[in-house]
Amino acid sequence: MKGVVLVLLLAAPAAAASQPAARASAVDGLVGAWTANLSKSQRDEDHRFAGATMRFEVDGEALLLILTGVNAAGNTVSSTTTYYPDGKEYPVEQVPGTVSIAEWVGPRTLDTKGKKGEELVGHGTYEVSADGQMLTATIWGTDARGRGFEQVIVFDRQ
Repeated sequence: MKGVVLVLLLAAPAAAASQPAARASAVDGLVGAWTANLSKSQRDEDHRFAGATMRFEVDGEALLLILTGVNAAGNTVSSTTTYYPDGKEYPVEQVPGTVSIAEWVGPRTLDTKGKKGEELVGHGTYEVSADGQMLTATIWGTDARGRGFEQVIVFDRQ
């Protein structure tokens, strides 16, 4: 797994909001298809992907993240990850020994963490704009090569 795929996998789990109505509103704002707006984004030097789309879907109690991207070498990468909205740690199948945790920290903001043992290896927030047309992913972590990175990726709703 390379760069942006690992980043989004570690940083995009979902968790329950404190109230069902708030959770439904937050999930509704996030669900849908998003395209990276590279001109508005601040990408890490080691993660200069050529394009990315994310799609969030609800499947019963789960939130699915479907990611497709084109890495800097021009290769298409894709993955689907399932998250459960209960605030518990869940193993990240694609990254053995890593768990994901998340919580809603506002009506449109999902805060996420990736841990390996007790070490925090990734953190991200996904904030949907008030008009629901833009998603800002602010992410830091350790990539598949063990290098640290930070980036802000802006996505436009499709």
